[in-house]
Amino acid sequence: MRYYPLFVDLKDKICCVVGGGTVAERKVKVLLKCLARVTVVSFRFTAGLKKLHKEKKIVCRYSGYTSNFLRSVFLVVAATDNRLVNSKVSSDCRKRGILVNVVDVPQESNFIVPSFIQKNGLIIAISTSGQAPGLAKKVRQDLTKNFLPRYGDLLKELSLVREKLRVSCSKFSERKAVLNRVINSKFSCKAGSG
Repeated sequence: MRYYPLFVDLKDKICCVVGGGTVAERKVKVLLKCLARVTVVSFRFTAGLKKLHKEKKIVCRYSGYTSNFLRSVFLVVAATDNRLVNSKVSSDCRKRGILVNVVDVPQESNFIVPSFIQKNGLIIAISTSGQAPGLAKKVRQDLTKNFLPRYGDLLKELSLVREKLRVSCSKFSERKAVLNRVINSKFSCKAGSG
């Protein structure tokens, strides 16, 4: 297994996206959902990126890439349509120990971004280790349709029960037993009704 599965807290972390096209815009939107502080470096920007900049949700730097943009950066996404620029971004980041994802060549990345789904705090990440992104997309679609509604709603319910138990039940083992009973009762009912 080459990749270590990891969820990273990006809240208020400075992230840089090099490139201003549609792929870059998609990456920026995910970073914003994670509450990152995003700077985008490019000579051209999509209408969506310009709108985010106008709304002061991101910073746009109308410039070509230089390593100066890596100062104080936690994570970088290289998303230009120029292979040499993406490779240079990767090299500069790896020399500095900065997390970098190169969208067109996973081998130049020190992390990859999985396909993922989320509902009510449940996040399921799917990766094919960069070998078949189309398959990861298909798995994500299947999970979204058949799996996520059931477990996402259950997570929301369990979260409420857990909060009540923290107040009413001081022993961890007892809280755990109650939560397990709730989980098992939900699934034994579904199994019996099918």
